[in-house]
Formats: sequence, structure tokens, C-alpha cells
Amino acid sequence: MEKIRELVSLLQVGIEDYEKQLRSLQEERLKYIRLSTTNGFGASENDSKESWLLHLKTMEDALEVRVNALNKAIKDATADIIAQEK
Repeated sequence: MEKIRELVSLLQVGIEDYEKQLRSLQEERLKYIRLSTTNGFGASENDSKESWLLHLKTMEDALEVRVNALNKAIKDATADIIAQEK
């Protein structure tokens, strides 16, 4: 039962962090859309269209890593629980 509690706690924290990152990504996507519609991208390296696309891709990749880590934690915890039952 303790393993299940640990898993639940891990998932709660992981899901909360994921949701924060997702909200952040959505806000950044909206900024990108606004800049696209107003042609507001800058000419410098930090505010160019390419820089924004790289920034969004980095955020998306970080979310994918978090989801993969949560999935792995679930699978590992499940395997541990099943092994303890045998």
C-alpha cells in the first residue's frame, strides 16, 4: 500500500508541474500568434521568428520529457507492486 501512496504523490506533483508547463506553453503560443498576425517579430537573434519557433519547440520537448517520465514512473511502480505481490 505504501508503494501506491508514493505513486499517487509522485503523480500529483508531476501532473501539477505538467499543467503549469502546459499553461506556460499555451501563453507563449498565443504571444507567437499575436506576433505573427501583427508582423511584430524583431530582427535580433532573441526576438526573431526563428527564435520564437525554437523557444516553442524547446517548451514542447520539455513537456514530452515530463510525460515520458511520468509514464515510466507508473510502469516502474506497477512492476514493483506486482513483484511484491508474488
